[in-house]
Amino acid sequence: MTDLEEVLQNKMPSAAWVIDVEHSTVPMLNPAAERLLVGSLGQIQAGQRQIPLALKQKWQSRLSHSQKDQRFSCRWPFSSDPSQSYQCVGSTVQLADGRNGILLEVSSNAITQTPSSVPEKDMGLLRQFKTLSFAIFSLDGQFINASDFFLNHFGEVKHINYLFAVSSAAKSFMARVNGQSSLSQEIMLSTANGVRWHRIEASFDAELGQIYLLAHDIQEERDHEVALYRLNNYDSLTNLPNRNLLYQQLESALQNAKKRERQFGLMYLDLDGFKVVNDNFGHRVGDELIQRVAERIKSSIPAGACLYRLGGDEFVVVLENTNALSELEDIAQSIMQNASNTYPVAKMDMMISASIGIASYPQHADDVDNLLKNADAAMYRAKSTGHNLYFVYENQMADNINAHLTLGGGLRKAIENEEFELHYQPKVALPDENVVGAEALIRWNHPELGMVSPDKFIPLAEESGLILPLGEWVIRRACRQLQEWREQGYPALCLSVNLSSRQFMQADLVDMVQTILEETGVDPAYLELELTESMLMTDAKQSIEKLHSFRELGLTLSIDDFGTGYSSLSYLKKFPIQTLKIDRSFIHDIGIDGDNDAIVKATIAMAKSLNLKVIAEGVEHRSQVNALGGYDCQEVQGYLYSKPLPSADFVQFMQKQVGHESFSLVETGTL
Repeated sequence: MTDLEEVLQNKMPSAAWVIDVEHSTVPMLNPAAERLLVGSLGQIQAGQRQIPLALKQKWQSRLSHSQKDQRFSCRWPFSSDPSQSYQCVGSTVQLADGRNGILLEVSSNAITQTPSSVPEKDMGLLRQFKTLSFAIFSLDGQFINASDFFLNHFGEVKHINYLFAVSSAAKSFMARVNGQSSLSQEIMLSTANGVRWHRIEASFDAELGQIYLLAHDIQEERDHEVALYRLNNYDSLTNLPNRNLLYQQLESALQNAKKRERQFGLMYLDLDGFKVVNDNFGHRVGDELIQRVAERIKSSIPAGACLYRLGGDEFVVVLENTNALSELEDIAQSIMQNASNTYPVAKMDMMISASIGIASYPQHADDVDNLLKNADAAMYRAKSTGHNLYFVYENQMADNINAHLTLGGGLRKAIENEEFELHYQPKVALPDENVVGAEALIRWNHPELGMVSPDKFIPLAEESGLILPLGEWVIRRACRQLQEWREQGYPALCLSVNLSSRQFMQADLVDMVQTILEETGVDPAYLELELTESMLMTDAKQSIEKLHSFRELGLTLSIDDFGTGYSSLSYLKKFPIQTLKIDRSFIHDIGIDGDNDAIVKATIAMAKSLNLKVIAEGVEHRSQVNALGGYDCQEVQGYLYSKPLPSADFVQFMQKQVGHESFSLVETGTL
């Protein structure tokens, strides 16, 4: 059900319907309108009520002269009796396909066949107005008489002052009605059911000294105005103001800042990896996570700041009257700090962070559009650098956005044109330092930009969903490479491939890998899949099942970047893995930082007790090798031995390591 249907069906008890003017139809109406209009619409055609041509022409004219959300009074004639019509209130609304339509709502339950003015000296008015809230008061406000409808609606009213919710409003009304023959206004009156909005029409009979009052209850109309306002200006999921109100505040903040020579700023937030949550857990879980995130962000910002949701996983925080950029940076740090706590969603503890871009007036832009654009550019810098980071806008960031879009647009074409290639970084066994395997790492040889680093295009592939075909290409290419080396007589090596979190959640991943193994004829024992702790812990039960399926195929499994994720030892022993890969952040200061030494030593000891092999990545110095060897680390990988190499260079590296002619380089088209 759309938001418009929700308002129509659940928040409009009076008769209301939507007119699709272009197609001469009434595509939506609520039950009250269904009963009211039973004889007033044409035949049902293709499931939609048809409106007469004359009405279509009338509404076309009305729509062409109406602004968005503009309200207007009108009448809806009944085909069963041309002399009858209902007083309605209309407003322009946006239909599902983006076109404008008209929302009509009956503003009174009475047929508007009453006189437009009150006849003088005729107490028979009570009979004529028996279905309306009509009453007669003396010049000093004393009650004289009223229709039954009035008495049922307002209860006992001894004086006209009793009607008004605010006493000063009663005095103002009496002063005005005594000074003119008639008046009309919208005001809040006290009824038997509480204070409600009314449209009152009053006239003064000077000869009899009487005031005639006709009151129309428009509370529902006002409620619907509020509902429509919220529909157009607030996000239905989080109840946060949306893009419309953001632009209003920014324009107001800009004018105030210029007038008072003040500063103001904003932060553009985009959640990291939210698409993976939607793709793997469904939009219902994603929506609940968005709600929890909105609550967390709102609690992290000061009272003077305003939070907006632009849609999807994008938010904006606006802070007016700032004295320095540091105020915005403090808010960003508070948001990031709170993101480290898990979110209870759908009986799971989920973690998600945000990339934040900051821009301020007048340092970074002097108009609203450029201020938003530059904050967005700073956010993209944060996202491309890592997760849970913020950046303040700098001039060159706009160029980076263009490069980001250019790379994103070329990814699919690059996959089709096979512009990617794999490089291989050797894995070395200790203590003899023989090469026993390699890690396959993807590179993009862009026809115009040259070699593009994975940290620039992998996030784009994740965002666009192209990580799935790209990941499949990597696995297939790695298997073909293994088979080519085997056919050329090279020694057997174990080749590892990294899986992304989104790729790991792919429903048919196991079947896809099995198909590739069968196509290429590769022995599964020589293909290793590297997975991260956070990837496995997103849904541990499903991960265990999938890992066992991989083991049944004969693959080797490794946990990459060990120590940087969840590090759940209780689950570690349940995962059917063979290798732990210690993250480079622990290796960098090994032998210098006692804490890192303790962590590495404990990790190796724990792995040994679980019969797991340990490999350390990021090894760049001989001292690191000596320390790792002393802790019984089985394998190492890093620039000390070699950077990732193209296939031909890797074979040459192996040839030097092996040192015998049987491992000579064979000239082939692939190598």
